Amino acid sequence: MLVAIDGRALTGRYTGDRTYWKNLLQRLPTMATDIEFIVLSRTPIDPDELPTAPNLTAQIIPASNDRLWTAFALPRALRKLKADLVHVQYTVPLNCPCPVVTTVHDISFRIHPQWFPLRHRILLNLTVPIAMRRAKRVITVSESSRKDILRLYKLPKDRVVGILHGLPDGFGLDSIDRNEKENISVLAKYNITPNTHYVLTVGVLQPRKNLMMLAEAFGRARKSRNLSHSLVIAGKVGWGTEQQSLRDAAAVGGGQSAADALIFAGYVEDADLPFLYRGCDLFAYPSLYEGFGLPPLEAMACGAPVVVSDAPALPEVVGSAAEIVPARDTQAWSQILGDLLTDDTRRHELASRGPGHAGSFNWNKTAKETLHVFLAAIEKSQ
Repeated sequence: MLVAIDGRALTGRYTGDRTYWKNLLQRLPTMATDIEFIVLSRTPIDPDELPTAPNLTAQIIPASNDRLWTAFALPRALRKLKADLVHVQYTVPLNCPCPVVTTVHDISFRIHPQWFPLRHRILLNLTVPIAMRRAKRVITVSESSRKDILRLYKLPKDRVVGILHGLPDGFGLDSIDRNEKENISVLAKYNITPNTHYVLTVGVLQPRKNLMMLAEAFGRARKSRNLSHSLVIAGKVGWGTEQQSLRDAAAVGGGQSAADALIFAGYVEDADLPFLYRGCDLFAYPSLYEGFGLPPLEAMACGAPVVVSDAPALPEVVGSAAEIVPARDTQAWSQILGDLLTDDTRRHELASRGPGHAGSFNWNKTAKETLHVFLAAIEKSQ
């Protein structure tokens, strides 16, 4: 049996998508030694991204752009390989010669179209519904996201499967070298000076992450509680959320000193993220919508106290191991930030819940459930 994997997400920077595919591929070949796995991509994948396994290979399928790759190059390659199944993300080739499983992390483009540039919104609304209808199985990453898909697209219930992410390797209390010089060196790369007390948030700068609200709430808490903390915003620039706008929002809440207390760390390397989590006094994740929400889980694993919004699917992920605050309630966010940053006992108690809870999210379980979906999809097509 030959299973092909769309590996294009492994050729880019660290994102939730890349984490998903990398962790699956580290486990699937050893779980199913009777299956041959081939990872297909348009550009070369760094060998470090793929495990060494006798039943795992990689192949470059050339194309001038991703759309042509999906529409023509991928189906042609699958036909030549005589693949029994292909696992893709979101879009499915119209003339695919084998059964398809597609992972749709969330459908925020349909639920909150205002968060997407017009071009992206049109493309997603054209391609993703067709892809889900053509796929033998649709994998999504939480029960919350599964319910959204079933509610809005009326697919058969047995065709959509919710499979939670696992916790990536390298996140945990024992995963970080506590050498003080190394800690200082890593944090300095991201403009965080020694002895800085900071609130951390991680995510692409875009409206969905609700960072404007967080910046204002941080400013309010900083002013009302006379705090000296900084707000570290780690993530690559997206759209619709500019650095100056975030400084302006912080200034609305807490004046110029709050605006000056924002630190933009930019894109953070995989290996460096645990250091930022371990160094923060509090991790805040006020997102308005998530299919899963990996950063809070990573932060909890590293021993950070965590506050998240009540937006789907964050309560499902964090359970009782984090504080949950209404996503759009700036005053409530200001209150919880102020309360936790001035109460060491409460903050430490919250932090103590995280590692055990995060440890229950296991990529071996994720991969095993994904393998069951593959087999069900193949059986359904026979």
